[in-house]
Amino acid sequence: MASSPGSDVGPEWPPEPDDGPDRIVLVGMMGVGKTTVGQALARQRGWDFVDSDAQIEARTGRTVAEIWAADGEPAFRRMESAVLAAALAHERPAVVAAAGGVVLDAVNRSALGRTGPVVWLRAKPETLAARVGSGGHRPLLDDDPSGVLARLVVDRAALYAEVADVTIDIDDLDADEIVARVDKAVAGLADQEPAVADGGLLRLTVGLGERSYPVLVGPGARHRLLEVIPVGAVRAAVVTQAGIGVTVDAGVEQRTFFVGEGEKSKSLETVEDLCRHFARFGLTRTDVVVAVGGGMVTDTVGLAAALYHRGVAVVHVATSLLAQVDAAIGGKTGVNLLEGKNLVGAFWQPAAVLCDTEVLETLPPDEYRSGLGEMAKYHFLNDDLNLSGLSLTERVARCVAIKAAFVSADEREDPSAMGSGSSRAILNYGHTLAHALETAGRYGLRHGEAVAIGLVFAARLSRRLGRIDDDRVTEHLEVVGGYGLPSTVPAGTDEAELVALMARDKKAIAGFTLVLDGPGGPEVVTGIARADLEATLAEMRS
Repeated sequence: MASSPGSDVGPEWPPEPDDGPDRIVLVGMMGVGKTTVGQALARQRGWDFVDSDAQIEARTGRTVAEIWAADGEPAFRRMESAVLAAALAHERPAVVAAAGGVVLDAVNRSALGRTGPVVWLRAKPETLAARVGSGGHRPLLDDDPSGVLARLVVDRAALYAEVADVTIDIDDLDADEIVARVDKAVAGLADQEPAVADGGLLRLTVGLGERSYPVLVGPGARHRLLEVIPVGAVRAAVVTQAGIGVTVDAGVEQRTFFVGEGEKSKSLETVEDLCRHFARFGLTRTDVVVAVGGGMVTDTVGLAAALYHRGVAVVHVATSLLAQVDAAIGGKTGVNLLEGKNLVGAFWQPAAVLCDTEVLETLPPDEYRSGLGEMAKYHFLNDDLNLSGLSLTERVARCVAIKAAFVSADEREDPSAMGSGSSRAILNYGHTLAHALETAGRYGLRHGEAVAIGLVFAARLSRRLGRIDDDRVTEHLEVVGGYGLPSTVPAGTDEAELVALMARDKKAIAGFTLVLDGPGGPEVVTGIARADLEATLAEMRS
């Protein structure tokens, strides 16, 4: 039987009929193994296999590298889009290995959203670098494959997450294991709602292997709590604050407990009180804690769940913008000491996170504004990010996707990853000065406002150190100003005190350590001189 160029037809046609999909699309970075996995998966299913790169080369009679060199990137991207469209319209059931860059185009992403299951094969930069070798046949890699791949993994993570119905981390898996996981995941999708439905929710995944978990974003997400309660739980301890006013139904015996408001309640005393309440309720290790609230609640309740019985499952129902785009995602829990913010904590990943954008409509303006500070941060963690024109649900989901990518690459903020583009510490961009301002305790700033000031401070410090130019500083000022957030330190700031507080930052590994912008985007920078901090703070006065 004749086959189309670049296809690998299975041994029999037609396959046995079933109620499943007739198209599976594999997306991911170069070197992740889409061709090898796609061919094996197609053979197993008796489907056609369509490889985008092979189709491009078959149409032109040239290699991808030759096309890129002769015609340039724009022409190649147009061809890439045309081949993807043809592959998605392939007349028979097929596994499609999409070219790595198809997600850069919004039209392609929209097309992928309307097709069968999209599976993101995700790998760490070092895995990809080992597979592509010198990169001579890859036009994007130039003379620095490892460095380019590290940047691209971060830059494209949110776009892959946007289109993916399933994410599979392939670093420690062989091709057969990946095929098996794809099969299992696609079968599981048959009983689920689409990732994006009209008037529905966006579903994302924080990929941590066996501890991966879903994040549902959109209006009414809190009503999906029953679906994400861990199997076997018979009791749910719901923890919230009196002023939040959001009720949830866990579908099992539940009891509600309240914690106080403000940073003073984010304490070890609160954690102890919660654990004692859990014990009196009869909560066991097979039960669940449900945190309903903003970042203070998810941080504090998450730590109580991590400690009680040495760890009980927790689900976060995030009710503030700050919690939805940042605090509830990634498993960082913690409480404050008099000496500083979040100095006592643990990594304890939730079983699920529900980000109900409907409840944001009732947030006080200053609380919503605080979340905008964290949202502003994400503009600089991904150069392709443009939140303008997106719905609130889409903006929250895009931020979640970026954070999920960092968490998946570096779950516990490994010091050895500090110099890499995938270090989770990069999520603290703008936070070193922000935490100092908050710890000082007398400036009347909410967290997001302090982060906004911290972003501008970090940009000005980066310029002082020769890492970025004036235009990049202006970009920071425009983003922060566009959200209506402050960009100068409060009047009467004690600069010596703030510098002393910044020295206690948890990232500090060699003198003063901050996340600073640079030619390749924000990264962890050590050994910063006190004089540069002081001079930049002086520059930041109102």
